[in-house]
Amino acid sequence: MIDFIFTNILISAVLSVIAPSEKQKEIRHFNSLPQKEQREIKETEKRKRIEFDTKSNVNLIKNCFEDPIFCFEYKPLINRIKENIKNEVFATEFNNSFNSSFKNVKFGCFCRESFDPDIYPVCPIEKSQLDLACQKRQKCLFEQNQTWINSNLKCDSEFVNYLEKFKKGKYIDYDKFDNESIELYNSQKLTSLINIKREIAK
Repeated sequence: MIDFIFTNILISAVLSVIAPSEKQKEIRHFNSLPQKEQREIKETEKRKRIEFDTKSNVNLIKNCFEDPIFCFEYKPLINRIKENIKNEVFATEFNNSFNSSFKNVKFGCFCRESFDPDIYPVCPIEKSQLDLACQKRQKCLFEQNQTWINSNLKCDSEFVNYLEKFKKGKYIDYDKFDNESIELYNSQKLTSLINIKREIAK
């Protein structure tokens, strides 16, 4: 009896190698695809999950700040957040998540809550449009007596307008994700975060 059970286990193990399950086939097929196609499939799956979550009114804040660029573009998610923002607990969670997300975007010398021009041996500001925009924002915040997180319309508008000009006609190359792509990604993330907060405040 034990020999029979052992033989069956051995046969099952051999068959699983020879004849992979449907799931294994899917994984192998997915891994064989170019990175661009893999990313498109993942984006489609993420959109379906977020669509379901949005309809069922769950994970709204998590889904938004997991990918602020997607969040701002996906209006049903923004609209659901606006509907729930009147709830005090929800509003507190939203503000905390926004602050955390905004603080976590760090780039160059000036794109950070506590800027430090000496953070690098040579500050990249001369070669970076994003760091230059952040320097101008820091100056505006200082003049307006505002902070990196709690800004005002003037400083945010100038910052977003500057970044919109910088981003115009440019695309993030996720396959390379070189310095230029990282700079562009962070520009879009900061712009999206500011626009999300504006949209929710309307």
